[in-house]
Amino acid sequence: MRWLCLLLLSFPAFAQNCPEVDREAQRRGEAECRAKGGEWARFGVHAHLCNVYSCAPRTRDGGKPCTTSRECEYQCVSRKELPPGAEATGECVGVVSPFGCRYPVEGGRIAGRICID
Repeated sequence: MRWLCLLLLSFPAFAQNCPEVDREAQRRGEAECRAKGGEWARFGVHAHLCNVYSCAPRTRDGGKPCTTSRECEYQCVSRKELPPGAEATGECVGVVSPFGCRYPVEGGRIAGRICID
């Protein structure tokens, strides 16, 4: 019975075809990432399930108010969950990563909801 519990708890990672993680390469990657000011994290569902970390560069304008992505290095998003078309002032995203759910702001309005796993 005990082995069955262990198997069931570890099944999601096996189902993802997780790569073997080189711990030394991960330590080097983390040191390089942090030295460059990046964010070292697990981005996306697959990375979370497989415990794979990577580096996302930070933007210089993260947190700056915006009304369109053209005003940002990366994207302009709302921190509030608002319906599409609602008026909004967003803020420039601080980390370059496509993962997660976001409410992009374009032309001072919510342009929809984008979720990437």
